[in-house]
Amino acid sequence: MTDRLETRWLAGIAIALAAIAISFEAAAADLLPAPPPPSPGAPAPPPPIVAAPVSNGYDPYRYEIRFGAFAHGVGGVEKGTYDLSPELILPRLPFGQTEWWSILVPRPHAGALLNLEGRTSAVYVGALWSFPLPRRFFAEFFLDGADHNGYLTNPPPGRSSLGCPFLFHVGGSAGYSFDQHWNVTFTFDHLSNGKHVFGVECSGLGSNSPNPGLNNYGARLGYAF
Repeated sequence: MTDRLETRWLAGIAIALAAIAISFEAAAADLLPAPPPPSPGAPAPPPPIVAAPVSNGYDPYRYEIRFGAFAHGVGGVEKGTYDLSPELILPRLPFGQTEWWSILVPRPHAGALLNLEGRTSAVYVGALWSFPLPRRFFAEFFLDGADHNGYLTNPPPGRSSLGCPFLFHVGGSAGYSFDQHWNVTFTFDHLSNGKHVFGVECSGLGSNSPNPGLNNYGARLGYAF
């Protein structure tokens, strides 16, 4: 009986001591001075400065569609006519994106030169290299294979003799980005069978393969997404 009373007495003392400690902490907190209110005339602290993203407006890792018009066959027998030209450009291939040589990785592209007056039209597919420049400018170079509906040999007046059914399509562009979506490009475009550069001889024609080529100059409006 005595042991039971002693246990109860010790438990009561422990509870009382805990209550006293809690009461002391609360009283101490009440005695601490409250922080002073802000002065009425004090200016508000400035907001944190967040740097705006810097971009030259042209991103070669996006899809792009372009449409424009070209002066066709400048300097040749098909001159004085015009082409409409749609084009689809894919993002730069995903190789070495963090390396210095990523700028040398091409973008697949495909397009067409559709003559409005029954002269030679062509479709092409190949590789395009985009080089972003300062102040939203950019430059491009392309190298493609092309198919066409023109004459190989013995053309009628006003038509070119292109020698081969499949041609090289090469050229370059200078462009400007209005924003992250819209841009304009000014392009020199050349179609030929490459005889004078690569020594190409078309099947059945040998060294007699004609190669007058077609030079086209034009502009396209582009939208990137």
